[in-house]
Amino acid sequence: MKTILIPVDFSDTNTNAIKYAADMGCDMPVKKIILLKSYYTSVYEQILPSPDFLLISADDIENERQKIEVQLKELMKKLKNRCHENIEIETVVSTEPIVRAIHNVVEDQHPDLMIVGGDMGHELSMIGEQIIEIAKSSPVKVLVIPPDCNYHKIEQALVPCDLEAVARLGVLKGLNTSHSWLNPKLMLLYVDPKKKHIGREAEFEASVKQLVNCYECKLHYSEDKNIVRGILNFATEQQVQLIIALPGKHSFFYNLTHSSITEALSLNARHPVLILK
Repeated sequence: MKTILIPVDFSDTNTNAIKYAADMGCDMPVKKIILLKSYYTSVYEQILPSPDFLLISADDIENERQKIEVQLKELMKKLKNRCHENIEIETVVSTEPIVRAIHNVVEDQHPDLMIVGGDMGHELSMIGEQIIEIAKSSPVKVLVIPPDCNYHKIEQALVPCDLEAVARLGVLKGLNTSHSWLNPKLMLLYVDPKKKHIGREAEFEASVKQLVNCYECKLHYSEDKNIVRGILNFATEQQVQLIIALPGKHSFFYNLTHSSITEALSLNARHPVLILK
């Protein structure tokens, strides 16, 4: 892995995600971390008064930009003090909305991974509030860090999966070959309250071994009627350092409604979630 992109909003949960990235960079071959700050002001905000009857002027926008640049310099200084000395830190300030700003940086810089802080509602986090849209629209992998999560070397990872779409597991091969940054033991979990796996265990086991032969992995089953609860309880019991969400409609992340995804990420106070593409 060469480059990490981190959208910035200066919230506590965002700061924690940046610390996580710095500590992770000491274990993995990271060459660059990009800190992206968006300070988009819509046309309506510039021509219509606020509830206090105040208009946002060009001077206000410029003052905000200067304030952001000072904050970014301070953040970059702290990050350099925490990072491996060989990691380059770059800052980008954009006047575009955050999702568009992210896509512009991805197009220009080609990062391998984006890291965002999960928002549990304890504070106002502009990035956290848009985490669903950011994660779903991102063309690169997204790592969501819970607010109180510290970095631990990733030795075991949990992959929730629907074995009716077992072919999706093929995307895992790229993690330990193309970027050389992730090679944990894998625990594949099929949460199956309808017990469709019974009698097909050998079939599923053979399919998994064929698709994920580059990892040490083991297949597990849960019959919990609440899929999210089953996943998070298993992750806690097994003390995994990462949950990996597969792409596509059969992913536990993508196969939920918007509110359920938000609830799942809010309930997940311990484990980083890597959303694959």
